[in-house]
Amino acid sequence: MDPKLLSLMFVVALIEGIAAGFSAIFVFNRLPAKWLCDYGVEPRREMWGERIPKKPWIWLLPLAFFAAAILLIRQGPSYQVAALLAIWILLLIGMADQKYMVIPDQLVIALAVTALGFLPAQPQFLPLVFGALLGGGSFLIAGLIGRFLFRKETLGFGDVKLLAALGLVTGTNGIIAILLLTVFSSAIVFGCLLIAGLLRKEEARPLGPFIAASATVVLLLPQETATVIDWFFPFA
Repeated sequence: MDPKLLSLMFVVALIEGIAAGFSAIFVFNRLPAKWLCDYGVEPRREMWGERIPKKPWIWLLPLAFFAAAILLIRQGPSYQVAALLAIWILLLIGMADQKYMVIPDQLVIALAVTALGFLPAQPQFLPLVFGALLGGGSFLIAGLIGRFLFRKETLGFGDVKLLAALGLVTGTNGIIAILLLTVFSSAIVFGCLLIAGLLRKEEARPLGPFIAASATVVLLLPQETATVIDWFFPFA
């Protein structure tokens, strides 16, 4: 590759990383408090202040996004920008669900809109529609079964909408990978917390951070995850 072009791509990735990293904390701390509440619930007083401390995240996040931008260079500029934007939104969603047990619909809609940026890499629209149906439908069915068996809500509807949006972004193969990574990673973490006595069986914990992290892996490594899914699920 031309050294000048490589240098330019490096500078662009650095700018993208700094912009995404610094803005994530700034925007999250200034989201309307009502976005972080269930419908009909008024926000608590502490929800209007600083929600996430600037340090050390104001330094760590730009580095993380810079690394992501470098990794995504091989996918081309259109995919790189769309993926970084999607990962940025996923970070906000993960923080919101971890801190307030809410996945804002506004952020889910914004995530779904980023699917337009992935169209050059995925010109066929049907896999995206199937991905949305598979992502949202699988967790909707799982949630209904859980409610029937345990007589309480086991999966939030925010998770269902988030997975539907991610299916639209990543397509059939991508959403299968996200579902598998989410199930395995959350099972390992929650299992360890239960064994350590840090989590009670009846205690609710957010699933959004696991979904967001799994989706980030798939967005950063699309070819690798697609290869694995094709190998295990040749019909996908």
